[in-house]
Amino acid sequence: MSYRYFAIVTDAHPAEDPFFVVRVGGETEEFFSTALRWERSDALYRIESGREHWKAVPIGEEQGVGFEEVQARRVAAARKS
Repeated sequence: MSYRYFAIVTDAHPAEDPFFVVRVGGETEEFFSTALRWERSDALYRIESGREHWKAVPIGEEQGVGFEEVQARRVAAARKS
């Protein structure tokens, strides 16, 4: 399946270090969670409806898949704290 990836950014998390990443394939939207797996998401809907003040920035597949490693490092660091 082909996916489109979006970096979810905030003032504290620019596109180079996103808050989290969402991927969309067909009708399905998923985010890479702190459980280190892709899970169902409604982040893009929440942004579009004004419920969240994040921004969704389109990114390439390489950066989207690379976020899995970023998230794994974040989770490992949080566990050490």
